[in-house]
Amino acid sequence: MFLATQLGTPSSTARQRCQGSRAQTLLRVYSGLGIAERTPGQDGLMNAIVTTLRGHERRANLRHFDWALVATALVLCLFGLVAIWSADGAGPLRLSGPVGRQAIAMLLGFLLMLALSRVDPRYIRALAWALYGFALAGLIAVDLIGVTIGGARRWIDVGPITIQPSEPAKVAVLVALAAFVADRGPEMRRFLNFLLAGLLVLVPMVLVYQQPDLGTAGCFAAIWLTVMLVSPVRRLHLAAVLAASPFLALFAWHFVLHDYMRERLLVSFDPERDYFGEGFNIIQAQIAIGTGGLFGNGLAGSLQSQLGLLRVRHTDFIFAHAMGMVGFVGGVALVAAYVLLLWRTSRVALLVNDLFGRALATGVTGLLFFQAFVHMAMNVGLLPVTGVPLPFVSLGGSAIWTQFAALGLLQSLLTHRRRTAFGRD
Repeated sequence: MFLATQLGTPSSTARQRCQGSRAQTLLRVYSGLGIAERTPGQDGLMNAIVTTLRGHERRANLRHFDWALVATALVLCLFGLVAIWSADGAGPLRLSGPVGRQAIAMLLGFLLMLALSRVDPRYIRALAWALYGFALAGLIAVDLIGVTIGGARRWIDVGPITIQPSEPAKVAVLVALAAFVADRGPEMRRFLNFLLAGLLVLVPMVLVYQQPDLGTAGCFAAIWLTVMLVSPVRRLHLAAVLAASPFLALFAWHFVLHDYMRERLLVSFDPERDYFGEGFNIIQAQIAIGTGGLFGNGLAGSLQSQLGLLRVRHTDFIFAHAMGMVGFVGGVALVAAYVLLLWRTSRVALLVNDLFGRALATGVTGLLFFQAFVHMAMNVGLLPVTGVPLPFVSLGGSAIWTQFAALGLLQSLLTHRRRTAFGRD
């Protein structure tokens, strides 16, 4: 290997590759040799230096792995398993039951996160448009071969499992948007690029809305907004979109939303309007939360859960069921866990030193925040019920895989980030 030719002088690329005190010592040895070109007797020494530096770099990368982020996610997962078990009646555990299926999904998601953490972000960025294409294909396939559950066509049967393509599409669209922004760089200040970024997210939003799935469509909007906030776009363009939001909402109310969606919005603010229909779950969720008291009712949960009055308590209303189980104190602890999770994800955006990584980390943070906030808000009656899952807690394999995949992308950014100075972060 023509090390001197490839690196120029030891103060250029070699210094970027070197990590830590041992690497600095080896670099001084290399400099002291005064090597301008390779000689046969120096092959072994040069290979040893390069191998040692690369090995040291890999060890440094492992130290960048955010174990606190992983631990927080696993705590939420364990809490979710207990909540699902409680919602299922706390009966005997079976591998084919909700708890068993969720535990398997969590294990697979965790392994997926570990695998993605070892992938260089440059490869992820290079695959951005392929991922985007697969995401669109999956959303289109739902319309063609999807199965209908609960009046919505959102799933595809794949052998013994059911996949919801809109979940992995969240991460795929985020990666594509981050790559688009990073590729354009300062050119994002042009209005055309700003519009193209919006169109990139609008296409999957429309496909998801047709399923219909208003909650996931909102997730795509949250991804776009958070990525734009850290992108070099003109603030005037972004402010114009935000200022136009009330008018866009009014237009959507009259010409875009289905009748049942408008009714659901109205009922969310006045559940008594349709007590035995759309308002029933909201009222039962509020009662379940209230009966939890300060410390909760234990695994039995609220009376609403025991009598089956709180429907879809494994998924859409798992926060209400959990509050009945652990009470106000446990609910505060759960919210604190999400605050810690979001702090660790937003920290990644501050540590990475490239636009792609910053946009990706900010988008993941925005997505998780949106899902947690909307889920809790719809459980207490502040927002309409849209089926947004509570991250790492709600029952659902596709959602768990997607959330762990998002964490894997963040770990990839951390373990492969460049050193900003020789020998230290």
